[in-house]
Formats: sequence, C-alpha cells, structure tokens
Amino acid sequence: MLKSERDAELRLDDILQAIERIRSYVSGADFARFEGEAMLFDAVSMNVLVIGESIGRLPDRLKDRLGALPWRGMVAVRNLVAHGYPELDAKIVWDIATTRLDALEAVIAPMLAEVRNP
Repeated sequence: MLKSERDAELRLDDILQAIERIRSYVSGADFARFEGEAMLFDAVSMNVLVIGESIGRLPDRLKDRLGALPWRGMVAVRNLVAHGYPELDAKIVWDIATTRLDALEAVIAPMLAEVRNP
C-alpha cells in the first residue's frame, strides 16, 4: 500500500470513529441538554474538529471520487471549532451531530473499504 493510500485510510477511519463518538455522546440528549452541558458540547465539537481536520487532509483526488459533499464547509466548521470563533453556534454543531452524519458515513464507509481492499 502506498503511503498516500495509508494516510487516506487513517483519515477515513478517523472520520468514522468521530462519527460513532458523536452519536454515542448525543444519544438520548436533546438540544437543551446539549447546549447546557459544556462537556457534552465540547466533546461533540472536538469530534467535529477531527472530522474537518481529516477531511482537510484527504487528497483532492479522493474527495473528487467520494462525491459532492460540502467538503469546504466541513473544513470551515473545523476552523470555527479550532479557533474558538464566536460564530460557532451550538445549533450548528447540534445540526451536524443529529442530521449530517448519516450522509457523511454513507460516503466515507465504502471508500474506506475500497482503500483497504483495492
């Protein structure tokens, strides 16, 4: 396996692990709890950062093959989390955690399987 493929494999795996962590953190929670519990908000935000960082480090050729997801937007949210901008709204993070992960996983999981078993 080429180094670039191994790096991509690790990034794709990081994304899937972050998705699972976010799901486990928000399971049973509602927005009021999410917004009110700093540790819960921080844990989900950190994994959103991991997703954005990993996406930012995926090769463009791979992202082109993965499909038309809002790659730049995901990296932009990562930047908001990483730099602590006031624009990081709990509603945005909650929306990602509760409505956006399935679409991302549906693209990332098959690509990881393909990278692992060419």
